[in-house]
Amino acid sequence: MSKVIVAEDLCYSYSRDAGYSFELRSINIEITKGSFVSVIGRNGSGKSTLIKLLAKQFGSYSGNIFLEGKNITEYGKREFAQKLAYLPQNVSVVNEGIVVVDLIMLGRYPAKGALEFVNTSEDRKIVHECIEQLGIGEIAFKKFGEISGGQKQKVLIALTLAQLDISSDLHGKVFIVDEPLTFLDVNHQYEVFNLLKAFNKRGLTVISVIHDLNIALKFTDICLLMNNGSVVKLDNTEDVITEEMLREHFLIESRITEFEKNFFINYLT
Repeated sequence: MSKVIVAEDLCYSYSRDAGYSFELRSINIEITKGSFVSVIGRNGSGKSTLIKLLAKQFGSYSGNIFLEGKNITEYGKREFAQKLAYLPQNVSVVNEGIVVVDLIMLGRYPAKGALEFVNTSEDRKIVHECIEQLGIGEIAFKKFGEISGGQKQKVLIALTLAQLDISSDLHGKVFIVDEPLTFLDVNHQYEVFNLLKAFNKRGLTVISVIHDLNIALKFTDICLLMNNGSVVKLDNTEDVITEEMLREHFLIESRITEFEKNFFINYLT
């Protein structure tokens, strides 16, 4: 299988007030095209920092990051946006009075040229496809501030995916999302990940920071474990999330059971 993202000797560091500093050290990873990757680790392990680097959110790093065999520094903004979309953990919509369909249309801007008009027939087709695929037709003409938390998360996913043109071939395209389950009820958590899995089955590579390890076991096929700014392991999810790993890295006793080809973590302490 070909690799869609490769990081070589990737290093990044930053410091904040009060003497806090963090360093991402010698990251070497290869993400296979079409995989669904969960990024896990304790708080402060570097999960969000790593995916921001992969999504070209930071410029001052050492090492190399390749997307489809091309160094991300060689991509223009438009070309990169057509291949990789990133949804951060906290997204603030300044105008909650904006209508959902108009908000999703804004997702087309990153994939357009500086002088290109947005809201063409092609743009409207892509936005309609996003609305249909995410199952949000009933709220498309409501104001963003009027819908529920679970609906808002689906709208933000649609907004982000709009730049990728999900009506076309998704092979070689990447969606990176940071903790998409924050503040969601259990039913909405599974609904969101079922949607992401459906796009993944169409060829979209999905990389997601996940705190719920049972969600990671159920939906993702590859897992990347981080600790203290380093990658501990990148492998099949069931080979990464083990009782031994939970004991060593999350300091918790557990029993992992299998039922009908699904794995479940039972936390003991």
